[in-house]
Order: sequence, then structure tokens, then C-alpha cells
Amino acid sequence: MKKTLVVCLLFFSIAVVLSLQAEGAQAPDFSLKAVDGKTYSLSACRGKAVLLNFWETGCPACVAELPSLAALARRFKGRLQVLSVSIDSSEAPLKDYLRQHPMPFPVLSDPKRDVAFGLYAVFGLPVTFLINGKGDLIGRISGGRDWTSPGMLNKIEEAMH
Repeated sequence: MKKTLVVCLLFFSIAVVLSLQAEGAQAPDFSLKAVDGKTYSLSACRGKAVLLNFWETGCPACVAELPSLAALARRFKGRLQVLSVSIDSSEAPLKDYLRQHPMPFPVLSDPKRDVAFGLYAVFGLPVTFLINGKGDLIGRISGGRDWTSPGMLNKIEEAMH
């Protein structure tokens, strides 16, 4: 009986988390500090499409997609807010990486992974969420991507309308 209750609660919890990620659902708000010391929140981006990217410096696919993510941010500057969330457990490797490869968007730090795991159920890296200007989730993209490819540019354009 006890095992059944625990299993039911586990499945219920998973269902709740997955429902938060359903397209059209409101993206969970959060507030995190960036490497530059400023605090950013998702709700402060309302009115603008957001590309929310979760990554880690030790993830080869994550690091490989960052240059195209930077190019995307420069291309849509003022129309699209890119928020990058590092789940590195320490800021040291993140700061080292950013000294060598500065990014044109805020790089937030989630060392306890409360936002990544708790709010967005990130189970693989990199993972990116597209959020429209109303704060609705309109897509989840798992794995590294070329953010400047025609297909990805079309997805971004859709998110901005």
C-alpha cells in the first residue's frame, strides 16, 4: 500500500512538471543572478519573445552551439531576449569560459539547479525553451542546434509574432 502511494505521488509529480512544459502553458517565472552580478527575471521580459537556454561548460554540445546562439542574439537584438542559464555547480569554470568567449546576452547562474530541474524539468543538455511575449511556452528544443539555420530562424520568427 505504501509503495503504491509513493509510486502514485511520483507519477502525479511528473505529470505536474510536464504540464508546466506543455506548449501554450505559462512559462514558470524565476529570478537568477547573472555572472555580471545583475539579477534577471523572466517576467521582466514580458512583451518580448524569449529564448531560454540551459547549458553547462562541461557539455560539448552546449559549448558548440553557443557561437550560433550569440549570432542569433545579435541578429534579433531588441526583438528577442536570449537568456542563458548555466547549471555549473561553481561560477569559476563559467567565468573562465566567458572571459575567453564573451556572450552578447545575459548568462545566468543556477548552481543549485532549482530553476533548471525544479521549474523546467531539464534532464538533458542543452535544452532551450521558446517563450512568446505573453510568457507562454511555445516550444522545447532538446540538443545542440545551429540557431542561424533557416529552420531555426523560422521558429524564432514565429515566436516573435
